[in-house]
Amino acid sequence: MEWLLYVVAFIVFVAFVSTIYIRIKYPFWSFMDANHSYDWFLRRPGKPISIKPCRNKYVVRAQVKTTGQSDSSVCQLSSVAELSSQLLQRHLIPSDKILYECEAKHVIARIAQASLYYDFDYPLITKPSGTILSYPVHIMESAIEKFVANYISHVAAAEDATIQKLIATHIYNVHDKTPDKPAFLLKKDVGRCAGLRPITTFSTNLYFIDKAPSAPTTSKTPTTLVQIYKDNWHQVVEAIASLKGFVVALDIGAIQARVKAGILFVYALMYRGTTIAMYFIEDAHMLYEHVADHGGKTLRLVATVGLGDTSFLYLGFLEALAKIIKQNADYKMLLVDGLGSNQVICEKMIEDKQMMKLTTTTGAYYFVNWAYRKTWESKDVFILV
Repeated sequence: MEWLLYVVAFIVFVAFVSTIYIRIKYPFWSFMDANHSYDWFLRRPGKPISIKPCRNKYVVRAQVKTTGQSDSSVCQLSSVAELSSQLLQRHLIPSDKILYECEAKHVIARIAQASLYYDFDYPLITKPSGTILSYPVHIMESAIEKFVANYISHVAAAEDATIQKLIATHIYNVHDKTPDKPAFLLKKDVGRCAGLRPITTFSTNLYFIDKAPSAPTTSKTPTTLVQIYKDNWHQVVEAIASLKGFVVALDIGAIQARVKAGILFVYALMYRGTTIAMYFIEDAHMLYEHVADHGGKTLRLVATVGLGDTSFLYLGFLEALAKIIKQNADYKMLLVDGLGSNQVICEKMIEDKQMMKLTTTTGAYYFVNWAYRKTWESKDVFILV
């Protein structure tokens, strides 16, 4: 029986050493309820990892004040949005060459929950030093809705330690307010979250556009481009409902709020009365002052719905882009996330001399507090957040 004791002691020792190693290697995410790259076989997929997010050293509720649209007055929400927009302008993008121009009205149009971080216990100091924003999104697979998650859209602070506390505490506080939505979705625009398994990975291309693009003169397009604005919202609902694969989407009310605020442009490409494509293009609120001798205000192609024949997909995108730029000639930069049908457009842009590619970065999406094993190919993913 001595050998059995040695085996048990060895297993305990290995588990102890492994735990210490993981805590050192991944000092933040190892404390969070997430899909860790080292424990995938222990998670039951399709379920919350914990009924309530764990209370760890990064949860500092006395220093983080969380405000939700449903439980706040208009005045309070406006004040939080103003403070959040100021912090986003200062800290969201750590570069002197890129200005983030988000205003309070843009924050209000996007958020459902916002948290502000105070260096001392709230409310001993009035000026916060960090902010984080989130809102609900629908998670679907092959047109079947699985659940609703809270998407963490922005997090900004001067120090990484503050960002970690904001993420952990915001998740904890929001879960208290919306226990029926235990899952959280997080996007890492550049790089990876070390120690986590992504839902999907993607590349983002940055282009410079000197003037409003035009379709080739030889092309004949028996199609009509229609802007989604007032009374044709059903087209958006029907287009998203037709998607296959892994789908993350805003509800129609959130889409309407962004369109009315002038920060999201939605166009449908029609052929003989039928929608064959739809484009979701947003104002990225980014002003590039100098990138490879180019700069300007920035648009982002967030998502594209391609329905059936994609031969007109790129031409419809060019027409939509031209309409937006003709209304605001300051748009000179374009970001395109390589997800779903956006990849078809990216392939065409390589051949288009109107589009000058400047940089390429890689990023990923992750679930927090939701067990998920499968990693989706970027071509099979549609994400409108």
